[in-house]
Amino acid sequence: MKKFFCLLSYVAIAMLSQSIAFSQIQITTGDLTNYFGAGKSWFQYHSSDTVMMNVGSASTTASQTWSAPSVTYQDTSRLDNVLPSSTPYSADFPGAMYAQEESISEGPVTLQNYAFYTLSNDSLLILGSVEHTSGLVSGVAIDTSIISHKVQLGFVFPLQLGNVTAYGPDTIYSLGTDVEVNTGTNTYDAFGTVTLPTGTLGALRVVATTAAKVYLSGALINTTTSYTISWLTESGNQFEVEVDTPSSGTVLVHSATLITVGSTPATLVKAAPQLPNSFTLKQNYPNPFNPSTQIQFSVPQAGFVSLKVYDMLGREVATLVHQELSPSTYSITWNAANVASGVYLYRLDAGNYSVTKKMVLMK
Repeated sequence: MKKFFCLLSYVAIAMLSQSIAFSQIQITTGDLTNYFGAGKSWFQYHSSDTVMMNVGSASTTASQTWSAPSVTYQDTSRLDNVLPSSTPYSADFPGAMYAQEESISEGPVTLQNYAFYTLSNDSLLILGSVEHTSGLVSGVAIDTSIISHKVQLGFVFPLQLGNVTAYGPDTIYSLGTDVEVNTGTNTYDAFGTVTLPTGTLGALRVVATTAAKVYLSGALINTTTSYTISWLTESGNQFEVEVDTPSSGTVLVHSATLITVGSTPATLVKAAPQLPNSFTLKQNYPNPFNPSTQIQFSVPQAGFVSLKVYDMLGREVATLVHQELSPSTYSITWNAANVASGVYLYRLDAGNYSVTKKMVLMK
């Protein structure tokens, strides 16, 4: 199963120490409730580029500024926050307060991943997960669910400068006598502002150190250590990179991941695997059409987006989009079965950007 999202990769199994921070943000259970709320989605963008970035340094007193480097995001995914009661597995996780769903289509097979969470004494608990697979494999219909009830401690709140958390030992896999065990620490060691494609936000810097030990027949045969630096914000937006050594200043970073939190699109389908760098509105297809057509547009930054259809007299015929959207490329279908043949205009408004195109309905 895929990792659900980067935020929970910092599994805080034990709170080791905590100090009162200076003038920096705190991420509280209230923030968690906000960005885990039903009707919102986590949009994830991943890049395998290796670039230079000033990652800053540990500091408990001085505010710092960071900027996400320019990279090409080759892979995207979306996690939808849903009510636990709306899932087919609510009875399996009766104590769940939050749930997330991810749907992936791979040809004739559909994968649906679910994760369930709850809050207890200012701690986020991961109650478990479900992997549901359905469709056709070699012409044979399948419909299976793998349910995991492994409870884990996700975070102890508030998250703030000076926190140090540790996790593990956690067995990642066990194949015969070959076992991998991970341990690690997460250190919240700096604060300031981070500039992302979605804007500039107050952030906490978190340095994660993970030691992976491989045992064969009980004997330690290999140890590897990896380092990840993340910038967490109160809104849930975050940026993460991997580094080769726990260094500071301008260094090579790779495996960048950007996460944004926004409203769940009701009828929109994310169409492109790359974060756009400009607003665009494409010509509808097919054109002329009868009675349905698809309209694709790109949004490079989070904000309110409106997409409406007008007749040639300027009268509004349909509202296709009227909501906050996260950066992505979207495709929406307009069914004009109840509209007369003719020439229509469709207009995209987003911030200071506005563009209008024509389309022809021919019945």
